[in-house]
Amino acid sequence: MCSATQEAIWLRQILDEMDMKQEKPTTIHSNSQSGIQLEKNLVFHGRTKRIEIHYHFIRERVLSKEINIVHCSTGEQLADIFTKPLVREKFDKFRSKLSVLKLC
Repeated sequence: MCSATQEAIWLRQILDEMDMKQEKPTTIHSNSQSGIQLEKNLVFHGRTKRIEIHYHFIRERVLSKEINIVHCSTGEQLADIFTKPLVREKFDKFRSKLSVLKLC
């Protein structure tokens, strides 16, 4: 989530420099429910003794409304098509969501 947040902030800054300011937060999809809860709920911060700086960075961006983190179930992670071996049905489903056509 931290890398995605950094990239989103960078893209927002580029768009702002091109006079295309983004009014709404950038949505980042994550399958880590515990990570999402940690970012959105201050109560959990008090219970985590060794919190990494990444969580604080993401939390600041959520509070400033630059990003919004939304849960996406593990089975629906579209990026898996690029990073994992998938069964044929799931591969075809994700490929169609990307609008990639089968040539053969």
